Amino acid sequence: MTFLNLKLRRDFRKNWTQFFSVFLMAFLSILIFVGLQGAWHGLEVSLDTYIKDSNLADSWVMSTGFTKQDMDEIRAINGVKKTGETTRIQVKVDNKSASEKQLFLETFKSKLTQPHLVTGEKLQENQSGLWLNLNYAKANKLRVGDRLTVISQGKSVSLKVLGFVQSADRIYFTGNEAFISPNDVDYGYGYVSSATLKHELGYQGGSNVLEIKGQPAKIRDKLATILGKRLVAYNDRHTLVDVSDALDRVGQIRNLSYLFSFIFILLAILAMYTTIRRMIETQEKEIAILKALGISSLKISWHYTSFGLLVGSAGTILGLAISPVMSWFVLGTQKDMFAIPSWTIAYSMSSVVVILLVLSICILASYLASRDAIQGLPAEFLRGNKQKVGRKVVLERFSSLWQSLRFEQRWAIRDALSNKVRLLMGVIGVAFGMMLLIAGIGMPQSINHLVDKAYHEDFNYDTRLHMANYDAVKDTYPKGQWVEIKQAKFTPDDGYNRLLVVISDGNYVNMKTESGEPIKPDGIYVTKGFASRAKLTVGQELEVTPYLDGKPYRFKIKGIITSETNQGAYIKQALFEKEKGKFSPTTLLIRDGDYTDKLKNDKHVISRIKMRDQEKNAKDFVASLMSIFLMIVGFAILLVVVVLYNLGSLNFVERTRDYATLSVLGFKKNELRRITMLENIGTTAIGWLLGLPLGFWFLTAYVKTFSTIKLEYTSYVTWQNILLSTVIVVLCSMSTTVFISSRIKHLDRVQALKGLE
Repeated sequence: MTFLNLKLRRDFRKNWTQFFSVFLMAFLSILIFVGLQGAWHGLEVSLDTYIKDSNLADSWVMSTGFTKQDMDEIRAINGVKKTGETTRIQVKVDNKSASEKQLFLETFKSKLTQPHLVTGEKLQENQSGLWLNLNYAKANKLRVGDRLTVISQGKSVSLKVLGFVQSADRIYFTGNEAFISPNDVDYGYGYVSSATLKHELGYQGGSNVLEIKGQPAKIRDKLATILGKRLVAYNDRHTLVDVSDALDRVGQIRNLSYLFSFIFILLAILAMYTTIRRMIETQEKEIAILKALGISSLKISWHYTSFGLLVGSAGTILGLAISPVMSWFVLGTQKDMFAIPSWTIAYSMSSVVVILLVLSICILASYLASRDAIQGLPAEFLRGNKQKVGRKVVLERFSSLWQSLRFEQRWAIRDALSNKVRLLMGVIGVAFGMMLLIAGIGMPQSINHLVDKAYHEDFNYDTRLHMANYDAVKDTYPKGQWVEIKQAKFTPDDGYNRLLVVISDGNYVNMKTESGEPIKPDGIYVTKGFASRAKLTVGQELEVTPYLDGKPYRFKIKGIITSETNQGAYIKQALFEKEKGKFSPTTLLIRDGDYTDKLKNDKHVISRIKMRDQEKNAKDFVASLMSIFLMIVGFAILLVVVVLYNLGSLNFVERTRDYATLSVLGFKKNELRRITMLENIGTTAIGWLLGLPLGFWFLTAYVKTFSTIKLEYTSYVTWQNILLSTVIVVLCSMSTTVFISSRIKHLDRVQALKGLE
């Protein structure tokens, strides 16, 4: 065995280029799976710890006000374990900056979800002041002890900042449904004592938010019965964006890790099998000598199997060593999005399973490649009978077509079809590389397309106003368009409440149906995402029970809207009022130039949001994910380069004698290079063709993982995406072809043509 160990080391030094691709596949399999698992499982553990420590509620009910009888009836619902009530108000920050700043202030005395104190004084009912959320304080450069002036009930109130907090029900806090990512500069939240709310802020109303622990069945119907018109909204952990987006991100990163690992593990199998097979075929004389020396086939088989063990182990160890760096890198991309007190990376037993799987696959592939190849007598190996015998391929049956091909083309076709495993490895590598390139480039394109469509096609206003009293100002802004957005229960639905959007006549809401038609006052129009999940079709009757109304309405579905935002249903004001519904909008869409002077002194304006700020916020969300998208592109390029290089290297090693023979027969080096190039081109072309549909499928599937109850992301592929992906694949193919074909310059014909001795 000492002799075999020495041979093992020498073979590694001599053939390291052939094993490098196997090493890299094993390394990337472990790095990607374990690295991404450290991120998603770490995020999962961080969230679970935060949620548990904060005693996060399971659901939230918003009402215009709860009575003692309401509380008693809700607590009596089967499945409700515990409730906690709080009062929440929205105030404007009195500041000198150009942008309006809003705060959501909440009492904490009876709140189930306990705020996490980052720094400052402990939350106490006898304290007068404000505990402010950390991200808002950082964005606005506030410190503990500063005073913050807010406008509440028409008067300015100065509150001392007593401390900074975070809350588990505000992990992904956007502040307003108009934004899809956190806007910490303009929106914040905080906690005040009941006395501060009543005496300093001047709010005399009762509690308006109820937190529930437990999973009661059919709670939406029961709440509607108990609260009636006073029910404003109901959310659980799946629909409250502040919580659900954080929980969903775990699954998004996890799915990415599984897909990447599957690709690289599959290629590791093929690479190891073909590499060991080629090594054995080029070491027939060595095998004959080993057999002649009395070394058993079992020991020789283990010798070649140990290549898989050592290469797989080296790749695994390096992948494990670097995986924490990748874990922290991926987690770092999420820290600007989610407000969590403590971040950690974490791993589970599935990492051990994947490590053992990669090692087992490398060992098994080596064993299977060597098992049959080493069977036989020493004399058979010395005669070279183990060399493959050329066979006719399918295309040779079509003689006219076959004869029209040039010699090097026929050579490349025969060579490729006689080495199906090697060809399969190349095709899979290029196809998956193309798939990842389309996805990596297409993800930001898809989300940016949603942003452009939403803010340039579906809507085209300048400013979105939140108004306090529609009846008082409805005739003041005739050029504007009024929009009422409220939560509603639909029957049938997908188990979740959706948004009902009632719009007046105007030019600022321009959604179109799948057939290109605008919204008309002839029925209700549902968004594509909602229709897909609830299995709704055009012509179907849909029952709608809007909250703050309580009355059920029935409308016929007239169209499916291709809008990605505000998932729910749209209806015209005229039809809604025709069915005896009360139109009470709080949102007004305008052009800035139409009402510049009126807006300066209108006390009914609660807040203003510029469309350009919404668009910038959405693009900031895309920017926060760009590092992950670029990582996908980087791995795709690496995949294509490594696979094609390995393919060409194996082909060169196997065909060294053939190339030397052709060279002696008068073939020029350029002609030999063309032969090596043709197989790479063929492999690239087939992989490219397969990669296109795979890329479209994967992009569609992965984009959907970002969809929420309120946002439906759809894939968007442009010709620029396909062109750029194709150019990258072609450049990778050409670079590896040039690198491999350059080895022909150093071809030793004498050594290659040594015959039987």
